[in-house]
Amino acid sequence: MNTVYGVEMKPPKGKLPGFTAQLVKKTTELATVIDRDKQLAIISNKQEAHALKDYYISKDVYEDFFTLLQLSKVAKPTDIFTDYGFVSQNNHYYLYNHLISGFIIKHGEEEEIKMAKLQFEEHLIAQDHGIFYIDQSYIELVEGIARAYGLELTFVVE
Repeated sequence: MNTVYGVEMKPPKGKLPGFTAQLVKKTTELATVIDRDKQLAIISNKQEAHALKDYYISKDVYEDFFTLLQLSKVAKPTDIFTDYGFVSQNNHYYLYNHLISGFIIKHGEEEEIKMAKLQFEEHLIAQDHGIFYIDQSYIELVEGIARAYGLELTFVVE
């Protein structure tokens, strides 16, 4: 799990072709773009991301700013993954931080953990290196499942 930042620009309308070239050039000067998803530039450095945001605002092409979690290549997304994140053009998995929560199972009996995991699966967005990602609104539900099975959870993303 790696925190990165997404700066989204809206496509320039009614601008000359040189304007887009200028945007691209200035984007590479201001920030090291590690990945993309359509109009979203993904940047690992928070200061660079904010500098790019300010530039896009000044050029009237700013759309949005996101804190993202970059998952590993071995992450296991579920069918609802794209409701909470996306797969980038470089085939990396990203989750929108403000929508999700992540937890690990810290302690519990093996059989109880297996049973709880079956119930957790109904609410999972993705799983990555032992971290279970869920919709933030399911935190209390997941805590209730854990209590019912005598498990101890640690939330690593809230």
